[in-house]
Amino acid sequence: MSLFVIIILAFTTSILLGNNYALYTSYEQAYKEVESLSFETKEAFTVNKNLNEALVRLEEENYLLKNSYFSLINEKKVTNEELSKIKKQNEELQLLNNKLLSEKDKLINNNNEIIDDNIALQNSLKLAASVGIKPQNYSAFKGVSSRSNFNKENYIGKFLGTAYTPSIDECGNDKGITNSGKPIVPGISLAIDKEYWPFGTIFYIKGLGYAIAMDTGNAVKGKYRFDFAVFDKEFAKAIGSKEWDVYLVRMGDGKVNELDF
Repeated sequence: MSLFVIIILAFTTSILLGNNYALYTSYEQAYKEVESLSFETKEAFTVNKNLNEALVRLEEENYLLKNSYFSLINEKKVTNEELSKIKKQNEELQLLNNKLLSEKDKLINNNNEIIDDNIALQNSLKLAASVGIKPQNYSAFKGVSSRSNFNKENYIGKFLGTAYTPSIDECGNDKGITNSGKPIVPGISLAIDKEYWPFGTIFYIKGLGYAIAMDTGNAVKGKYRFDFAVFDKEFAKAIGSKEWDVYLVRMGDGKVNELDF
């Protein structure tokens, strides 16, 4: 082999290594941003829930105060001075109610902004999961677009999660067909233990987004275990093996009927 060919090969190898390192770095950054926004979203929803409860209590107190006010007037058991005091209290409560309603509107807007950012980052993560060597069969995920999809109130615990690629060395073939019979979807297909989770079950994994149970694996045993499908081996290594907070969105019926949601 000539010196010129060796130099060209070395130069090409260095470029590929540099690109892989940059891709790996961008993956890690995406994870950090997604996990951060998921936490902020959960906190914002908690604050919003507390604010709603405070508004309900305030409205109840306001209602009781009005009833007392009119009752005292009808029974003529209140002086003019007491009437003025009750009116003032009622006006103060109304001002506080208006202030809380204004703060609620601001919080709703902040919630929507956080959710929009979360949706955008999740879609970027799914796109990153589709980068790499493609199997013979696969489906591209079209992305999450609606805020109404973020229904993840049913927290079911921490799962030990890993990632896999539909490659010959990991799956024994590169056909890209999951155990459910459906083509693999990068960033969406999830291998689970069918004894606990039927195919078609939709999960929300904090830091990874939505995923659908549609595959199995020899190493995926137990209720709190999953394997996340990606196409790039370096991406799978970046995900590693760790615990993830998992929410149940909808229990499946054994069939994978829905990939767009």
